[in-house]
Amino acid sequence: MAYQQVGDARNILVGASPLFLSVEDSTVSGYDTSMEAGTANSFVANKNRYVPAFVTEESYTKTLNKIQTTTGATQTGSPSESSPEIGGAYRNVGYTNNGLQISYNPTYDSVTVDQLLDTAKLFKSAMEVTIATEMSEGTLENVLVVFGQGRSTLSSTGTGTSATDTLGLEAGALGAAPTERQLIAVGQAPTSEASATERVYYARRVLSVQQSQFSLARTTPTTFPVTFRLLPSGDSAHAGSEYGKIIDRVLAV
Repeated sequence: MAYQQVGDARNILVGASPLFLSVEDSTVSGYDTSMEAGTANSFVANKNRYVPAFVTEESYTKTLNKIQTTTGATQTGSPSESSPEIGGAYRNVGYTNNGLQISYNPTYDSVTVDQLLDTAKLFKSAMEVTIATEMSEGTLENVLVVFGQGRSTLSSTGTGTSATDTLGLEAGALGAAPTERQLIAVGQAPTSEASATERVYYARRVLSVQQSQFSLARTTPTTFPVTFRLLPSGDSAHAGSEYGKIIDRVLAV
């Protein structure tokens, strides 16, 4: 990577980002905690654990959107538009509002000594990373994420005009751990070194643990605010990328 000597407007980032969340969560038996963006994950029968690799010259948004979240016993041999791949690990949450706000908030405490007027040393004592947005589409899949509930609280019965989807409002148990998911967002990247680029954000552990409030109003669209708290991985294989990764891709030179 070359370092620039002057300002370059092509490195200014503007634009919204599609948001993808893992279909499965930590409440699902056998939940795969390493469904990394761009790293091909093997198809698992009747599970949502298939992650596609990056495709040369193709936006990862398009790649993810081509994989259906329906499950089955076998993967499609020769995928096409009429017969797409299935078992997708991620689903697109649809329209969002007010963008994605990524907050990286370290806390440093200080050490003072008699011989200095100012701090002699700083040391990191805490860390908090969050991603916030507003979901504009009020699907029950989105609502259960906002409420921080597991996949099992959403059930479906019947077909056609007899179809019913039900989201249980779960109280949970005393001391229960919050539900974890994985997150991918695809946004703009600097274009000073290529004509078409994208930036892929991947978070290993996201949890909706803050208050969320939405209204059913006469003249105001209903949106669903959500703030995800990110937690670091304790796996030594993820040293240096405990929270996740930010990947810049070149789509065209």
